[in-house]
Amino acid sequence: MTEQVWRVSPDVACVHSPDGGRVAVLHLEQDVPVILVGTAASVWNGLDGTRTEAELIEWLAREYATEAGAIADDVIGLMRTLSGAGMITPSPQSEGAS
Repeated sequence: MTEQVWRVSPDVACVHSPDGGRVAVLHLEQDVPVILVGTAASVWNGLDGTRTEAELIEWLAREYATEAGAIADDVIGLMRTLSGAGMITPSPQSEGAS
């Protein structure tokens, strides 16, 4: 895990369900939205631009009453996928962090 902090890209529009359990995410340069459900929506909802990856994983572990080590690889994998798609970007205060 790194001390990287992520935020939603300014080129993304999203709509949350009232309960936060589903999020429709559209990168404005793409034609098809991505629908995040359940734990993936929770990861998205936790990307507040202030939490490090480690803090996000700890927060999610508390939310789901599990061990951080049990979810870390999946959470980081999803964040890498979202980053690769341009949906999240490093927060300015954490750029260059490792």
